[in-house]
Amino acid sequence: MRRFRACIFPILIVLCLAAPGNALYAQEAPDRPPNIVLVIGDDHGYPYFGFTGSEHVRTPNLDLLAHEGTVFSFAHATANYCRPSLQTLVTGLYPSQYRRIADRHHAEAVRDDPDWEAASGEARRKRDAVFMSEVMRRFATLPALLAENGYASFQAGKWWEGSYENGGFTEGMSQQWDMEAWGKPGWFQLLMGGDGLAIGRDTMQPVFDFIDRHADRPFFIWYGPSLPHTPLDAPFSHYKYYANTALSESAKQYYANCTWFDAGVGELLDHIEARGLRENTLIAYVNDNGWEQPPFEEYVGDRILYSNGGPKGKLSLHDLAFRTPVIFHWPGAIEPGIFGEDLVSTVDIAPTLLDYAGAAVPDDLKTLWPGQSLRPVIEGAGSVDRDMLVGHATQQRSEDDVMGQSADHYYVRTPRWHFIWDAREGNTNPAAMQLYDMERDPDGSENVVSGHPDLASRFLEAITAWKEDIVSSTE
Repeated sequence: MRRFRACIFPILIVLCLAAPGNALYAQEAPDRPPNIVLVIGDDHGYPYFGFTGSEHVRTPNLDLLAHEGTVFSFAHATANYCRPSLQTLVTGLYPSQYRRIADRHHAEAVRDDPDWEAASGEARRKRDAVFMSEVMRRFATLPALLAENGYASFQAGKWWEGSYENGGFTEGMSQQWDMEAWGKPGWFQLLMGGDGLAIGRDTMQPVFDFIDRHADRPFFIWYGPSLPHTPLDAPFSHYKYYANTALSESAKQYYANCTWFDAGVGELLDHIEARGLRENTLIAYVNDNGWEQPPFEEYVGDRILYSNGGPKGKLSLHDLAFRTPVIFHWPGAIEPGIFGEDLVSTVDIAPTLLDYAGAAVPDDLKTLWPGQSLRPVIEGAGSVDRDMLVGHATQQRSEDDVMGQSADHYYVRTPRWHFIWDAREGNTNPAAMQLYDMERDPDGSENVVSGHPDLASRFLEAITAWKEDIVSSTE
């Protein structure tokens, strides 16, 4: 059932209600499987879009996708920082599943290679890093599954897994790391995606060229610019909208990066339209993780906050660390609408895209993949079969390191409650638990766990069951 929540999308609702009468949406979907473009925001917080209600941030192209498409407004990424979250998008697995399987492959490789244990500490770390990027070749990935159904695919943007080929893409921008650069200036940029990081910031041409080469066959594009991710250095053409305002300087810079990202999406949409492909291209949008940057809070001068945003965003355990809108846009095939209460996870993205591509999920993945196709929900034939979101965070905010520190935290999110548990403290220590009533306290400011021991017990049981499912699915 489609549910509208005017408090979330006041302008978007009017556009959505009006749009079905437009002739554009009366077109029949073509017989050929759709081209698919997965647009991934990097550190783009949920509140910082026009279509989610921001009074300050300009995102006209994403707003267009939202009001012409279907929006799931209650969705979560599977991690509070980028790499594990992106692994979910490409493999359909929770990060905990991916890591268990990758670790098992690593243990087998070490066991079968006597030189591994004989290597020095640094040499071993290098070998481990390369292995853990190339191990993705052993997974059934979204682009590889699409390739079996005739799709060409292209990786552009943030990519932590070395070469695009490791993810099953047929083409791409990121190459396997030059290990001679290990630990030297520029190494971290290589680790994040190397040449792929130019997309959206310096050029759009590689994506345009790929589209032009494959306009006569179905294609899949991973479009993940490192935006609005730091550095917050948008050109004046985007910063100018914020320059002479009362916003804090850090808000001006971050919001300008959001607009810069949006502009790249607009260029991509224009190119698809110019090639006559708009009516046969499914565009999906999702964030890799959240961010917090209130309009008047100043983070310039604070190394940790300026690099990661406010304390309830990226690398925290709060709702803003995981919250993302999810958009599916395909003119003539997907009607405009808003699902405001269905609990969606980014594990649902891969099965949904495969469903629209007409690609069957292999039998061995049906029991492994935790997600579900959202296509029946979008088409009014069902609802999301999920009454809570459960997640695991292995990294958390640090007061000393912008990269954070190791963690073992779990969370549960229902439409009303957000529960956080530090598993290192055990499940009997009330100090290790936090509970927020998100209906009454949407900012998550008042921990009310002491007044709701029954809910804490219920959510701890849900976490235990979720962990058991992770283990059983990856045995």
